[in-house]
Amino acid sequence: MEKNKILSKLNINIKDYNNELEKILENKLFSYEVKNLLLSMLYKIENAYKDYETVKVEVPSKKEYIENLLRIIREKCLKILLVKSGTPEAADLEKNNLSYKVDKSNGEIICFQNELVILKAILRLDETEREYNVLYNYIEKPLNELINSGRIDSGTEVIRDFNGWSWDIVLKEINDIEYNFIYQTMLLLKEKNNSNNKRYRDFDNLVYKMAIQKYISDKRHKEYIKKFEEIKKEKQDRLNLFGNKKEFLDKVTSEKKTYMKKIEELDKILNNHELLRKEYYSRNEKLPNKEKIFSVSYLVKILSEERMNLLDKIEECNKIILPKEFVEQKSRLENENVFLNSIKEKLEKEDIVELAKEFLHKIGESINKINEENKSSLIHWIYKIRYYRFIPINNDKCVKDLKELDLDFQLLFKKIIKKAQELKIWDTFSENQEATYQILKEIFDTKIIYLQNINIQCEYKAGELWVDYYDDTVIESSIKFQINDVRIKKKFKLFV
Repeated sequence: MEKNKILSKLNINIKDYNNELEKILENKLFSYEVKNLLLSMLYKIENAYKDYETVKVEVPSKKEYIENLLRIIREKCLKILLVKSGTPEAADLEKNNLSYKVDKSNGEIICFQNELVILKAILRLDETEREYNVLYNYIEKPLNELINSGRIDSGTEVIRDFNGWSWDIVLKEINDIEYNFIYQTMLLLKEKNNSNNKRYRDFDNLVYKMAIQKYISDKRHKEYIKKFEEIKKEKQDRLNLFGNKKEFLDKVTSEKKTYMKKIEELDKILNNHELLRKEYYSRNEKLPNKEKIFSVSYLVKILSEERMNLLDKIEECNKIILPKEFVEQKSRLENENVFLNSIKEKLEKEDIVELAKEFLHKIGESINKINEENKSSLIHWIYKIRYYRFIPINNDKCVKDLKELDLDFQLLFKKIIKKAQELKIWDTFSENQEATYQILKEIFDTKIIYLQNINIQCEYKAGELWVDYYDDTVIESSIKFQINDVRIKKKFKLFV
C-alpha cells in the first residue's frame, strides 16, 4: 500500500533498482518521509547518471554505483532521522554548521530532508580506514583522509552537478575543494599501471606530500602533528649518524645489546609463572578498560610477539653493518629525508600547479601511444581533459584559470587536435594549423554534455571571423577570432 503511494506520488516507473530498494526498505523501520526521500534520491541518480558518466568518463557503471549504494543502505543504515531547520532536533547540526551527522558504530544518520545531503551521509557511513602499499607508514592516515573525503565528493557529484539536462558545478556543496582536486586528479589517471616508472613514482610522492600537508594544516590532528615532527627529527638524526661510520657502528652495537637484554627479560617472564602473573597485573593497571589484557594466556601471546620483534631488530642490526646494506640504508634514508623536508605546513598554490603539470605530462605520454587500433581512447581523453579544466581549485578559480598551465594545455591541445584529425575523429576543416587550433581549443571550455553533438559554423563579417558553436541545433556560444583571410569550411560537424 505504502509502496504504491510513494511511487505514484513521485511518478516513477517501477524499475529493478526501485523494486530492490523497496524490498530493502520493507525490512527497515524508516519513516514514510525517509523512504520517500531515498526513492527520490535514487530517481535523481538514475535520471542524471548517463550525463555524469559521459562528462567524467572515469566512473563506475550505473549498475556498480547503485548496487553499492543499495548495499550500504541494506547493511549499514539502521536508523535515519530527518530534521527541519529551527527545530530542537536540528539544533546540534545548525550550531556546528552541518547538514548531516553520522554515527558509524550504530548505523545512524541525522540529516536535513534533501536528496544530496542524505546521499552524502550514506556514503560517509561506508567510510573505512584502509591499508595502502606506501613506503612510509605515516602516509596512511593523511591518505585515508584524502581518499575518504574525495570519494564522497566524487560519489555525490552525480546529483550535485547533474540534473538530467545540464552540467553545473555546485561549489558550495563540495566538502573540501583541495581534497577534491587531488582525488579527481588521481582518479582521472586511473589507467596508471606502472608504479616502477620514475615519473609515476614522482606523481605518487607528490600526492602523498600534498595529503600530509593538508592533514597537518588541520590543528585537530595534534597527536599526528607531534608524532610527525618526532619522525622528522629521528630520521635526520639517523642520517647524521650515517655520516660517521664509527659512531654509527657503535650505536648499532649498543642497540643490539639493548634488544638482547630485553629478550633475556622476556624469557625470564615467559618461563616463570609467578613473574608472568605479576606482569599481567602490572600491565593491566596501566591500561584503560577497553585495552586491558583479558587473560594470562593472551599475555603470553603478546610477549612472544614482542620477543619476535626484538629478534627482527637484532637481525636488522646484523645486516646493516654489512657494507652493501649500509650504503643502501643510507640511500633510502637520504631519499626519505628529502621527502620529509619537502613537506610544508599547508597546501599551497605551487603544489596544485606541480600536480597538474605532472598530470598533463602523463596525459601527453598516453596520447602519444594512441593509434588506429585504440583511437576510441582519444575520445575518452578529450572528455577527461575537458572535465579536468573545470575542477575547482578554490572558491574563485578552476584548473583552466591557472595561468601557469597555459603553455602545458596549449601543447596538449595541439597534440590532441593533430592526432584526432590524423585518426579521422575530428573534421579537417582548414589547412591553416593556427586557425584550427584557435577554433578547436574552445571545445575544451564548453559545457555541452555530448561533444559528439557539436556543430560549428564559421563566417566572416566585416572582415572579422565569427565562429558559432552549436549543441546539435541550439547555439551554445559565439566567438570572434582575429584570423584573417583563411579558407575555412563554413559549417561542419566536429566529430566525423
